[in-house]
Amino acid sequence: MDATARTPAAPVARLDDPWAGLAAPEAPEAPGATEAAEPPVAPPVPVPGDVVMPVMPWDVEVDVEVDVDPVPVDRPAPGSVPTAVDASVTRVSFPPGVAEQLGVYVYLLIDARTGRVFHVGRGRGDRCFRHVEAARALPADDAPVPSGATDGPADKYPALGRIREAESDGRPVRIEVLRHGLTRSEADLVVAAIDDVLALGLPNRLGSQRTHAVGLGASLAKRAKIKRSHQAVLLRVGAHGSDTTYERARHGWRIGRRWVDTGSARSPRWALLVAGDLVEAVYRIDGWEPTPVTGPAGGVERWSFLGERDAALESRYAGRSVAAYLGTGTPSQVTYVWCGPHWVNTAQ
Repeated sequence: MDATARTPAAPVARLDDPWAGLAAPEAPEAPGATEAAEPPVAPPVPVPGDVVMPVMPWDVEVDVEVDVDPVPVDRPAPGSVPTAVDASVTRVSFPPGVAEQLGVYVYLLIDARTGRVFHVGRGRGDRCFRHVEAARALPADDAPVPSGATDGPADKYPALGRIREAESDGRPVRIEVLRHGLTRSEADLVVAAIDDVLALGLPNRLGSQRTHAVGLGASLAKRAKIKRSHQAVLLRVGAHGSDTTYERARHGWRIGRRWVDTGSARSPRWALLVAGDLVEAVYRIDGWEPTPVTGPAGGVERWSFLGERDAALESRYAGRSVAAYLGTGTPSQVTYVWCGPHWVNTAQ
């Protein structure tokens, strides 16, 4: 191990010696000793000037490779630090050679008050330590305020303000390395995944992909392209997973009286039952019958369709998204496609 000579420490004064108040064990009295005799006090032993002290890892300053994440390059001088954690503490670094072994890593900042992670980031070298140091070095005037009116480093880099808040009672933020030895793309993927899992809402290079599985499936499903000859009415039975059985789904639709005449060229020929944005079942419409309505909507005319399941069209449209036909905003329960008010001449 390399060693460096240090300046010899001054002898410890008796008043500063933490062991000075402890009494030494009494030795048996020698024959002829008198009570007035006092044991001689040994003079302090000076520290030789040629004593060599080993250099420990935390005594070494290691240059840091600055990453592109938001840590200010020009850190302001330490001022009044409301974090209650001393900003002038010794600079913390990994031991020599450790940073090279870690490579690119993902680190967590944890609020010691709650034990919860509040920041996840990608780093190299001593970056995880520099984040906390930068927050402690901010002047009090740069502390984040609820209104967001400041334009200082704490406002520009929200993580720094969050660190100051976590250390407001004097307990330092806990730093943990989650994964190391990664490539930059792998580290970005881990950061995005952790941010999604913990719902931290932090900006990251990959963004968030967290969403409901059913909704994701609907958004990525193939789009239905309804042929002009398939004059259909889309009947939305509810959200994804709603009951689309015939006896449950055929009743109570608000269809215009002029579109329930199956002899009209403009009336729908098929009913596509839609849950969410996906077609769940397809029925050929053989007719309509009035649906008795009670309650506040008793004066509204509603209809129930009669028909059989159409296996051929169901294989064509079931599982497909009809979001393009439903439009934006809150979709209507009844949407006509190539029929009714949106009728076209199918002979063309």
